Amino acid sequence: MSNVIATDVQTQEVGSQDAGTTAADNTLVELFEVTLPDETTMYFHPGLDSDLTDVRFRDRTAPSTVATVAGNFLIGNVYTINGGGGTSFTSIGAADNNAGTVFTATGAGSGLGTATQSQSSYSIRDYIPMPMMIDGLEIQADGASSRPSLTIANIGSLLQGEMGDFKNDDLIGQRIIRRQTLKKYLVGYAEDASPPIEFATQEYVIDRIGAEDNISITFEVATPFDLENIQIPRRIVVGKYCSWKYQGYDAGLGGGCTWNLDGAVKFKGDSTVRAHSVYFDFDDRPLVAAETFAAYSASTAYTTVSYVTTNTPTVSAGAFVIGLDYTIVSTGSGSTNFTSIGAANNTVGTVFRATGVGSGTGTATLTQYWLCTIAGTGNTPSVTSSYWKEVRKWAEHANTTNYYIGDLVRYNATTVWRCKVPHTSSAAIIPTNTSAYWVREEICGKTMQSCKARYGFKPSVLTSANQKPDGATNLAARLPFGSFPGTLKY
Repeated sequence: MSNVIATDVQTQEVGSQDAGTTAADNTLVELFEVTLPDETTMYFHPGLDSDLTDVRFRDRTAPSTVATVAGNFLIGNVYTINGGGGTSFTSIGAADNNAGTVFTATGAGSGLGTATQSQSSYSIRDYIPMPMMIDGLEIQADGASSRPSLTIANIGSLLQGEMGDFKNDDLIGQRIIRRQTLKKYLVGYAEDASPPIEFATQEYVIDRIGAEDNISITFEVATPFDLENIQIPRRIVVGKYCSWKYQGYDAGLGGGCTWNLDGAVKFKGDSTVRAHSVYFDFDDRPLVAAETFAAYSASTAYTTVSYVTTNTPTVSAGAFVIGLDYTIVSTGSGSTNFTSIGAANNTVGTVFRATGVGSGTGTATLTQYWLCTIAGTGNTPSVTSSYWKEVRKWAEHANTTNYYIGDLVRYNATTVWRCKVPHTSSAAIIPTNTSAYWVREEICGKTMQSCKARYGFKPSVLTSANQKPDGATNLAARLPFGSFPGTLKY
């Protein structure tokens, strides 16, 4: 820990905890950061005395030098304007909208403007209050390491509301960082600093769920080198998620994942070996080149090479979800202009990707695409059906093209990207890992199913190259799954 905080601890007083006293300033504050499977982070604190409001503290590392797009500015952080892009920086704390102006963000912003965060001002995070406690912490020089337990309130939707679609079991194998500082070093207090002043952080891996009821849930955690999480060598043993770096071998980063960077795979379907490009998203949904699929029919017998389209339910203008596909049913006697929200025209039957929620009384059906995974008849496609898997379509990236949120493209015949900020493409705005406009969509879900989808690939047509996946996988394929499923507690 730093000399500053060590000195403060040595001068701790015994006395009143009332606000304004030295003892209150030196109140010890615990902060927790819990990583979710999608690499996002939840920020919690167990409460500051009787005050259950959010507290703010700075990141441990310097901010990224990649430009931040409006809509993503963090309140309280310092930025330098790069370009306007229709963003009113004066409405979020700037003195003007000129490039080079330094400002402290008072809001997230809107539009396509960008700004770069100051390297001397570490990012500020909001830690929300969550009834929680960690115990069993011990530091010893010999014997087995301690196995602390983290208990979090399970009442109502407190925790679930922060986790979104993830469940408690999804936290197994995820990392928890415990931070400790003094109250006066929090943002908004007298001695806030960049970088932040704090004790040495402690990092744990959630090993299993120790207990769960309608009041609380207790996770048993371990240090990254303990028991199921021992390094053998340079490998973390976990029971649920693959520890290999996705495509690490081909990228020169080592590891056991040998999946090619461009998704290229060769398959001998008859007497000829043919090449295919195979892509899946985090949820193992196939990403395929855009083409027209036949409409689903309940009376048709489908096999595992069948791709279909469904158009249900019917959605009214004003309720369209940006980034999803729809098929026009009615313009509402001309009251809905579908061309203003992504459609090529206002003709009934036109398929479009919504760029807005729409207005008026027009209607359209939600359009989805599916791959049959189990042959059969009369099994309606849905995300909960074991007979079907949702499919997403991509197009080749092109310059001087308008892209909108949710658009999928393949760039440089390598991998698939998703547009996260509307823009007109150019030679300077291309999909990259540091782009403010694109995010990689072809990523591994790190589960055994993700490994199976890729290494077990079979083409839907055996006699041609560059084919879509078959809904059934090659059961003879060897999976270089970098984890140990047998260590998961059943």
